[in-house]
Amino acid sequence: MLQAFPRIPGRYYFAIFVLASATLSYQILITRFFSVMLYYHFAFAAISLAMLGLTRGAMEVYNKPDRYAPERVGVEFARHASWFAITGVGAMVVFLCVPLVIPEQYVMVALAITTVAFVRPFTESGVCITLLLTRLPYSGGWLYAADLAGAALGCLGVIFVLLVVDPVSATLGIGAFAAGAGWIMVRDSGDIRSLRLSGAVALTLAAVAIAHTGLEVSGKSHLGVFWAKGTQQMGTLFERWNTYSRVRVTALGETPPFGWGIAHTPKIKIDQKHLDIDADAATVITRYDGDISKLSYLKDDVINAAYLVQPPAEVAVVGVGGGRDILSALYFGAKRIHGIEINPAIFEVLTDKFADFSGHLDRQPGVSLVNAEARSYINHSSDRYDLVQISLIDTWAATAAGGLTLTENRLYTVEAWDDFYRSLKPGGLLSVSRWFDPAVHRGEFYRLVAIAASALQRKGVPATELAQHVVALNVGNIVTVITRPDAFTIAQWQGARTRLLAQGFEILLGPDVAFDTITSTLMSGKADAAFFASLPENVTPSTDDNPFFFYTTRFRNFGRVSAAAATNNNAAINVTLLLIMVSLCACVYYIITPFVRLAKRMPLSVLTPPVAYFCAIGMGFMLIEISQMQRLMVFLGHPVYGLAVVLFTILLFGGLGSATLGADVPRRATVVARVAALLTTLVVAGLLTPLLTTWARSEATDMRILLSVLLLAPPAFCMGMMFPLGLSTWRRHAELLPFFWSANGITSMFASVLGMALSIEFGIANTYALGACFYVVCALMLVGSRQASRLGLSADLAAPSIQPTQAELAANIRTAETLAVSPAVPARANEVIE
Repeated sequence: MLQAFPRIPGRYYFAIFVLASATLSYQILITRFFSVMLYYHFAFAAISLAMLGLTRGAMEVYNKPDRYAPERVGVEFARHASWFAITGVGAMVVFLCVPLVIPEQYVMVALAITTVAFVRPFTESGVCITLLLTRLPYSGGWLYAADLAGAALGCLGVIFVLLVVDPVSATLGIGAFAAGAGWIMVRDSGDIRSLRLSGAVALTLAAVAIAHTGLEVSGKSHLGVFWAKGTQQMGTLFERWNTYSRVRVTALGETPPFGWGIAHTPKIKIDQKHLDIDADAATVITRYDGDISKLSYLKDDVINAAYLVQPPAEVAVVGVGGGRDILSALYFGAKRIHGIEINPAIFEVLTDKFADFSGHLDRQPGVSLVNAEARSYINHSSDRYDLVQISLIDTWAATAAGGLTLTENRLYTVEAWDDFYRSLKPGGLLSVSRWFDPAVHRGEFYRLVAIAASALQRKGVPATELAQHVVALNVGNIVTVITRPDAFTIAQWQGARTRLLAQGFEILLGPDVAFDTITSTLMSGKADAAFFASLPENVTPSTDDNPFFFYTTRFRNFGRVSAAAATNNNAAINVTLLLIMVSLCACVYYIITPFVRLAKRMPLSVLTPPVAYFCAIGMGFMLIEISQMQRLMVFLGHPVYGLAVVLFTILLFGGLGSATLGADVPRRATVVARVAALLTTLVVAGLLTPLLTTWARSEATDMRILLSVLLLAPPAFCMGMMFPLGLSTWRRHAELLPFFWSANGITSMFASVLGMALSIEFGIANTYALGACFYVVCALMLVGSRQASRLGLSADLAAPSIQPTQAELAANIRTAETLAVSPAVPARANEVIE
């Protein structure tokens, strides 16, 4: 049988490119809104909402074949693209303006309403993308390539957009672009109603975006975050957004000095400003006029205990924040102070916007501030320090691409401490402060001790001598763990102990001090897997393969978080497991239920392979993407690289791989070669990743970016081939293609949440291996389907609508011919023998 597929007009590629870019950008923006206005662990639902909406859109196309017939692709795309813009902007505006002060009994209802509101725009986008991928005559992998390339541009573009405009203006602009793509689709169709709707929405949103940007730049009243985490956001002096935080400064005025673990209450008042990240984690900016004596209260804070253990001359402060630790180093007489701050918005606060207020700390004698990630900076720097100080570095802010992997996690791993130890001079100290409560919250303290024991043993410290290298001090809800690769001598420890006790600090651990049986076991070097498994909380030393320091709740304790583990961080575990259950229910509704109905009309031997294939692609692609993003964000050293390097590379090269698939049914040898290339590149990348990240960790950032791209590109290229390969293999089931696309989407949603849970519980490498196994399933389904076709099983379809008739094929050809309305783009038939 001869079947002709006319050429798809270029505007269709442009439309799916723009809409995919808008969809991913919008998902990133609502991730940031959720993190600021709710708590960061709710932001992890953003990708689930996106996938759920895209799946609902695909199923709408599948369930209404007459409404979404091929001849109506352009009109329906324009209509739904306009509604994507309208509902996306509407959900954002309502979310910003409604006070988030909700009685506890109505919280779940409010979250359900929020879910429905934000799923709707993704549903509209899902209809558009499904129409172009499944309702047009098949033209190879080019449309899917345009979809992936658009998503790649969206994840990269939003980074730069947020450097220029506020997120509200960005959302308005995204809506304008999406509606504009719809207008381009119908401008020559003759459908005046759709043309007017698209044009009106695009122009209105573009005008509002420009006006809103002007208001924001001029500092005038504009739409923004009015309520966050139940608190009204008033008195903002400065606000800056990026893809992994919102930094905000407000005035505190003359107040008692802020402190974390103050042993003696200060009796003075000083002028301070409040700096917060995502309306949660906070510190202060202190007015400094050069009079060091006004900072005497800093000696009473337990986070500065290391200065009493031994006075350092050269200090590295990890996480500058409002500059408080820089002031501490100045007060204690450090000669050289390196402040390392990862967040450019905070760096801007300290060195520009409030530099006069804070005394231009970057200009103080001996002080140098750098905007960089600490491990990356220390690894490729030749500087050596007497003290590396890490004081309560946590933002409780969700990254836009990192799942549950937060920026700070890479500071609290065995490998990180090994890096910090290498940066110390002989006798140098590493000081790390965390939250602690002896009655209800010891998990972080135990994990710090476990990391210290493991890192010191890596440095060659015998298990029997570990206690000579660790000191832990407590005041209030803060514990400071000070470790030293070189053992304390008896004289050194006795002198330090006297000074620490005189200052009012409680000694929890020391060469001659033990805290409890758990820390004693950890410091004895006898803590094995069985010991850690016997504890109520997971305090196993976190590593770069499992960098989830904050999550001490075990998954098996779902719904039964103990008081000792009841923190915002551990609440994320329950949210993750809840999302897994919701995703499973969605899989049943969107995959199992339609599958059962279809199984009554066609043989399982025909139906099962394509459904299993597209589900396996959804699982495999997302698990590979998440695990590589988590691993390489640690290697690259900055959360923005999760978008700018990892996700962008995977999507871009996936699109390039998709573009290599033509409209012809590939030969068996071609299929085997492509699948073999995929499995080979996945195995090689999986084996090389830990070796590469260890070998090149001291390289400059640009070299690490290049190596990451070279590592990601081959498997991403091959993974991109698999979806169009499936469409080509099973395109005879024309009416089922939207169902296959929805199955791919909903399993991607499930995998996005499952990947987080698996990485926390079993490690990132094992999550990657599972993703590779799903691609093995894809290979088996292809082999099984071709074997079934050779046996003639595919001819047994029961429903006439699934096997297109000659009349339907002719109608499709005529419809496709109408798509090429531009005389400059003549129709070109690709002849395919079936």
